[in-house]
Amino acid sequence: MRQLFITLIFTFTLHLSYGQDLIHYWNFNNGPDVADMLLVSSSTTGTPQITHVQGGISAIQVGTGQDFDKNNYNSRSGDPAGSHLRFNDPIGGALDFDIPTTDYSNILISFASRRSGSGAGTQYWHYSLDGSSFVLFDSVFPSAAEPELYTLNLTGISGVDNNPLLKLRVTFEQGIGGAVGNNRFDNFTVEGTPSATLLHYWNFNDVSSDVALLTPNVSLVGTSSIQHIAGGNSAINVAGGTGNGFSDQNANARLGDPSGTHLRFDNPIGGALQFHLPTTNYSNIVVQFTTRRSGSGAGTQYWHYSLDGTQFVLFDSVFPSTVAPELKSFSLASIAGANNNPDFHLRVTFAQGAGGDVGNNRFDNFTVESLSEDMTGKVTGVRISTRELFLLAGRDTAISASITPEDAIDKSVTWTSSSPAVATVSQSGLITAVSEGIAIIYVTTNDGGFFDSCIVNVTEPSDKDLIYYWHFNDFFPAEDVTIIPADYALISNAEPKFTYTLTPDTSLINDRDIDRFSPGTLLNAQLGQGVGGSARVRNPSANRSLVFDVPSTGVKDLVMSLAIQRSNNGALTNTVSYSIDGVTYVSDGLTNHVQEVKDFEVWQLHTYDFSGIEAVNNNPLLKIRITFEDVNASNPSGNNRYDNIAIMGTNVNASVSSVSHHHNVTVYPNPAQQELKVHAAQGVSPSNIALMDLSGRVVLETKESVMAIGHLPNGVYFVITTIQGVTFRNKVMIQH
Repeated sequence: MRQLFITLIFTFTLHLSYGQDLIHYWNFNNGPDVADMLLVSSSTTGTPQITHVQGGISAIQVGTGQDFDKNNYNSRSGDPAGSHLRFNDPIGGALDFDIPTTDYSNILISFASRRSGSGAGTQYWHYSLDGSSFVLFDSVFPSAAEPELYTLNLTGISGVDNNPLLKLRVTFEQGIGGAVGNNRFDNFTVEGTPSATLLHYWNFNDVSSDVALLTPNVSLVGTSSIQHIAGGNSAINVAGGTGNGFSDQNANARLGDPSGTHLRFDNPIGGALQFHLPTTNYSNIVVQFTTRRSGSGAGTQYWHYSLDGTQFVLFDSVFPSTVAPELKSFSLASIAGANNNPDFHLRVTFAQGAGGDVGNNRFDNFTVESLSEDMTGKVTGVRISTRELFLLAGRDTAISASITPEDAIDKSVTWTSSSPAVATVSQSGLITAVSEGIAIIYVTTNDGGFFDSCIVNVTEPSDKDLIYYWHFNDFFPAEDVTIIPADYALISNAEPKFTYTLTPDTSLINDRDIDRFSPGTLLNAQLGQGVGGSARVRNPSANRSLVFDVPSTGVKDLVMSLAIQRSNNGALTNTVSYSIDGVTYVSDGLTNHVQEVKDFEVWQLHTYDFSGIEAVNNNPLLKIRITFEDVNASNPSGNNRYDNIAIMGTNVNASVSSVSHHHNVTVYPNPAQQELKVHAAQGVSPSNIALMDLSGRVVLETKESVMAIGHLPNGVYFVITTIQGVTFRNKVMIQH
């Protein structure tokens, strides 16, 4: 079984991405002969082809012009616009596409299409799993103006993946068009995710020498290795570990390997194990291994990644059991740079935690895979009773969770957090509190595997509204910038932004301002945003500042919070002040206005509370400033990174919408068969609801909270809900 790493609070876009490869591609540029035009431009599996199914007076011709060159939609490899497939008098005839998907899953089809004014107005798309029996699954209504890009999503159709016999067929009907004319197609692509590939594997069964113990059994790309980073009294037991329950299940063993010895790391605190794990030409990386500790062994493992083998970033923690080995898994899908990286490394360090400061930690059957299998639907949903989780530190909080498994085997939900607190419940029940921070939910099976995992932001609930928000997930500047507008604003007519000011001392300018840094963080994420990018403020930052234009018209009791991280040479402190006239800055009444940016390369939360400052309330001229006033700020290199900058407040008059950040919209069930229900928290009524397919086409609009969807094809859709001018997007799957 494989891990799927998804965000419980979804991030939305109009296109799916599974880290896909191009399987088959036709650019139709190989004319002038029809036979040449139909030759596949690229293919990675099987024998793809396009066949004319005779009917009526339909015929294939080479097409030119018709504005296909205007956007050259969906062309690949820099292909120029050329000819396209023109299907004349299509009604009665059909086009068959042989598109074998051997060794691929999560299939998406994309193409550009249009019709002539008298051409068929409806395309009916069918699939066949055996090459002969076809099932209708989607419809396209081609434009009679310019070509448009269309996407057919096959990810929800059982039997499509890894199928050497897969076919598509398109038939035609007059619809809103005519009975003659033509339909035209260009840049037809089939994309999917490669099947899981075992890149690196250690079974630790060869104890003939210390080198043999650490030699990988499989190393498909590059030269993988395990290195002992000496520290304290740490040592690898060259005789290997034996017993200790590792042979009971031999979890995660591959290639039919028997249980044998394992890697025993004695007195681990102070030392580390470093894994060189090249991922060249592979993506969607998942790491799995079994581990346990002795009673006096380190109780916490801190796992870090490095994109260059030198700079390491903490990304997860493991709390090994003293009872029996457990299977642990990391999905690296959210780590920008982990894919296709010959220098990718992991490092595990150790802390006493709930354990001791001597003893050992043990590891077995360590694997690195390129994961392509989409496990969506294996567990059809992990449901939390609150739209935004809240867990109060030091106090138990009742949270209800439930899962809907596809298979009738025992499941459990395990919660972990940045603290050692862990609680496990069966399919629904109470979960004890963990500390504020990032929580990870693992849905596990009784055989030690798992189906699904989610990562959520654990925050204390707030009664304030989200006024302004910068998440930087859509921040892709072509060059350095000095001004970044907010991604979200609740106040009408406000133009919130922040500016990296210039310094009068030009000798300190190093021609660098703000650029994108990835990955960002979930820390302080709002509005369902996931891990994306962040804003990197470059040194030298001395005598420069970040100035936020944030009018507070109609709101009071403001609180500013943000996630921050620094490089080794980045500024060590943030000093915050405010201006009520837009000119003069003070810190009067602002407690803790100077905050340390602690350990480098670690995301941390800063909060600045303006709620006791009367002049800040309902002020159209309000500005907030961050300055850098320590020795590191003058460094010629280094930077500070900012993510999820949120400003919250309380309404003071009716001019501000009452839709706040915690009035999020829930859509259920998901997947759905016959109907979808839309629920907005705290009794806020939606003013409009639209259901959109992956091509961006609205297929249903309503003002009712229940939508009948039994007539729609299987696939992924977006529910677009508008509440008092604020738009929410929820991704759903329709699966009859």
